[in-house]
Amino acid sequence: MSRNTPQILFLIPFFLVLVRCAQVAPLTGGPKDMKPPQVVESVPANGAVNFRGHKIVISFNEFIQVKDLSNQLIVSPLLKTAPEISANGKNLVISIEPAELRQNTTYRLFLGNGVADMNESNSIPNFEYVFSTGDHIDTLNLSGTVRDAFTGKAAPESIVTLYEASRATDSLPHKELPDYFARTNSQGEYFFRNLPSQTFIVYTIADKNRNFMLDGGTEKTGFRSEPLKLVSDSATDLLQFDEELTKGFVRSTSTPFYGMTQIMLNRKAEVAISALRPGESSNIYEEKKGIEKDTITLLYRNISDTLRVLLNNKTFKRTDTVQIALPANIKNNRRKKTFATNIINSKLPLNEKLRFRFNTWMDTSKVNLEAIRIVSRDTAVKAAPAAGFWESVNSFVFSGDFRPNTTYAAKIDTGAFFDPYGITNDSLKITFTAENVIDFGKLSLKMLFEQKQPYIVQLLNDQQKVIQAQTVTFSLSSSNAATLVFTDIVPGTYNVKILFDDNGNKKWDTGDVIRKKQPERVYFHPKAFKILSDWEVEEEIRVGNLK
Repeated sequence: MSRNTPQILFLIPFFLVLVRCAQVAPLTGGPKDMKPPQVVESVPANGAVNFRGHKIVISFNEFIQVKDLSNQLIVSPLLKTAPEISANGKNLVISIEPAELRQNTTYRLFLGNGVADMNESNSIPNFEYVFSTGDHIDTLNLSGTVRDAFTGKAAPESIVTLYEASRATDSLPHKELPDYFARTNSQGEYFFRNLPSQTFIVYTIADKNRNFMLDGGTEKTGFRSEPLKLVSDSATDLLQFDEELTKGFVRSTSTPFYGMTQIMLNRKAEVAISALRPGESSNIYEEKKGIEKDTITLLYRNISDTLRVLLNNKTFKRTDTVQIALPANIKNNRRKKTFATNIINSKLPLNEKLRFRFNTWMDTSKVNLEAIRIVSRDTAVKAAPAAGFWESVNSFVFSGDFRPNTTYAAKIDTGAFFDPYGITNDSLKITFTAENVIDFGKLSLKMLFEQKQPYIVQLLNDQQKVIQAQTVTFSLSSSNAATLVFTDIVPGTYNVKILFDDNGNKKWDTGDVIRKKQPERVYFHPKAFKILSDWEVEEEIRVGNLK
């Protein structure tokens, strides 16, 4: 061992400490950048007047990107050629066709959340650039809400369009681009900024194809009845509706199996169906005959290859010939006949008979009642002998009565029913209870109407489905009050909707843009009603004229 060895041994721990202190820890990168880019300079400046150029350059404090501008960008007034917008490093470059700019006009380029930083995609909220080709910036604002005229729900993803009043024509929204437009948000709200003091024609469109015009028959629309004279910040709400279609036609047909076919129309209509070929009328049956519907269900028998019918559309006053290719005859399809009952959630509806409904034509001349057994689990209730009748070619009604709040078991064996080709039914077993009147509630409405005219009062459930409806009319000598009683209501929460039936046709009528006809008014009573079993709720409602 050399004489320097003790010194070396003494220095080893010291070097180990230095090594431990020199270990490199992983870099954290600091806190995440949550700030959007900041504008450093705009050329010309935001809010510039007497604009004569064709290019705008906006500089930021960091590298930027543009995203989703096809949905974000709004240019007001609307330009025929959309501006070209691109990100170039830290600059946003906007190119405009100068020949399309109007004189003495304020332009607003709203980019929404379409400009973001490059690294973290932090967007600038509601980013916009404003300039004027005149000597001042217009500052008027217009806002409001767009709602569905029938349901009262907000109309998101729609546009509100403004046309200078001097351009007014009957077909304006169908053929002309608007001067200004704004999109509605998820609550149906819209906002215009930097508008001039002018008079405008106002429309709303559910612009599905984003062409800024109304495509009749496919897009909801609405309008302000009177021109809007804008002299200060204003607000106007709009109602949106489907226009009444002026043409009715067969949209499609469907024949899922032999014995039943459906004809789908483009809109609801009252139709009359008759066989085109002599002798086939007795072999065609229309369900729910004589009411307006958009789907016609036909049952047929003893017809092969092609079903040919005349469709007399009474609503649109036209007659069409419909030819439907049929599947193979049921003689080659030996499946047993399935059927449904009117039992809902194991309950037989109040005051209804038990029904068995088939989806094809049945042989109504014979029923094997011995294959039908309906018994009660209550031993005190004797089983009644099966009996019934055919109310139509595919619906059999069991004529027996059932004791409320008593559980029954219905068993229908194979061989109870037959179709015209001798094919019998499939078996079915179902348990049910007949509903009792005390299981339901009652709503009594004492109504005072400011205006004497026909009304339709609807009771809606929590899914906004019409459960019951009543009409209200007045004579010249009667008062403006009416009492309506809704009975047999399933316990739950309900709302009242009132339709102003202006023409007294007992249905709600939509609007018409070209004829400048607004849809019939609808009033939604703000209070919801909690209906309990065996309980009556009374309420007073006052209805104004909604003008």
